Amino acid sequence: MNKESRLLDAEELGKLHPALNSRWRLQWLVRSRKIPIVRIGRRIYFDENEIRKWIDENKINNQRPGI
Repeated sequence: MNKESRLLDAEELGKLHPALNSRWRLQWLVRSRKIPIVRIGRRIYFDENEIRKWIDENKINNQRPGI
């Protein structure tokens, strides 16, 4: 099953995955190369399928606090 993927910016990524909602946390993950990114020029995007796979592999809790 080859599902077509889309590129997300940081704001869209934060809305879809609350665990990555913090701007500072996301910048640290990008700079330390711990999260998969797609760089187009100076802009940074996140491949939706790669992020889901990364969350599963790293056992990230993707729930909002208090739920």
